Amino acid sequence: MPRLSRRGLLAGMAAFAVPTSAPPRPSFMAAASTRRGEHFVMGLDRGGRIVLRTPLPKRAHEVAPPPRGHAAFVAPRRPGTVGLSIDLRTGQVLRLCEAGAGRHFYGHAVHSADGEYLFATENDYSAARGVVTVRHAASLRVVAWFDSGGIGPHQIAWLSDGTLAVANGGIRTHPSRPREKLNLASMRPNLSIIDAASGQLLDQAEGDHPQASIRHLAIGPGAQRNDAVVAMQYEGRQADDVPLIAAYRGRGVLEPLAIPLAAQRALKQYIASVAVDAATGHAAATCPRADLVTFWNVAANRYVGRHRVGDCGGVAVDARTGEFVVSSGRGTILRFDTRTFALGKDKTVRHRDLRWDNHLSAIEPSVGPPIDPPTWKPAIDTAT
Repeated sequence: MPRLSRRGLLAGMAAFAVPTSAPPRPSFMAAASTRRGEHFVMGLDRGGRIVLRTPLPKRAHEVAPPPRGHAAFVAPRRPGTVGLSIDLRTGQVLRLCEAGAGRHFYGHAVHSADGEYLFATENDYSAARGVVTVRHAASLRVVAWFDSGGIGPHQIAWLSDGTLAVANGGIRTHPSRPREKLNLASMRPNLSIIDAASGQLLDQAEGDHPQASIRHLAIGPGAQRNDAVVAMQYEGRQADDVPLIAAYRGRGVLEPLAIPLAAQRALKQYIASVAVDAATGHAAATCPRADLVTFWNVAANRYVGRHRVGDCGGVAVDARTGEFVVSSGRGTILRFDTRTFALGKDKTVRHRDLRWDNHLSAIEPSVGPPIDPPTWKPAIDTAT
């Protein structure tokens, strides 16, 4: 297949965007694929109906909503090298960007609250290290990058004090061997806390099990709480019993959330996504291999229940209705009360031909700070 230029790819994708007449701004965004192998990024209204559909050449992973304006960033799945921004009003592709030389994206990004900068996790596989790339959000041009604090950086989020939390999964990979995990015996996953204006590492926390890969995170409840909930995927023996949800409460500590052994074993050592409701302090975490969505009380540091949902992956909070919104690889969108965890059966929507990817993004204002004045060192590569 001939290689398309970025300009040609942009023109082709923009031509296939599917706007509607005066479409409503979506409440949620997610990547999805059809059973025929077609890939899209979708916008959903609050009722779970599709209001925006943009075709993609390859699978995407997470959508980073803008704090203002209409340009959302779509991060590709690892080891994708092309990210893009789309207009939330029309689905039109606005710009493309490439990862740096010897790098690929890791599926996640966040905007600063003023909308000026975009921070994306990348694998510098040529040097076997993780980096956070800083781009001007409007142009997607690289202005700086800094070390992520580990190997395999995945999800990135703002803590309430304006620092960045980066989940470094600890697994070394290379595009030439895309399905191989090259360092399982020497993994060192961690959660790194980084000053966004300088790239300085401020704190770092490791779990009790070096093969428990820290991949995803959500910010803890309460405006004054500067903590995070991390979700893990265990790469060790199937017979091992390893906690998969922990809370970061500062000072280099990850505290596992208590869970009965039988419930722990039911998770099948894999969590795909996690979200925290600030109003209740409750969290929901999806376990697609176990066909379970699980619920946790973060403040009380414990597991509180589960509900069976086939191939569940994405989860987000609808703060307006007080519900966890869950998407699945079987095309369903479900809602659970954030206080009682009851399933809203009359609110379940199914898109029969779609397989939702592992993440669901609520279109809400960013909680990150303006980055002023930045003191990053200039980027030494010319990726755009």
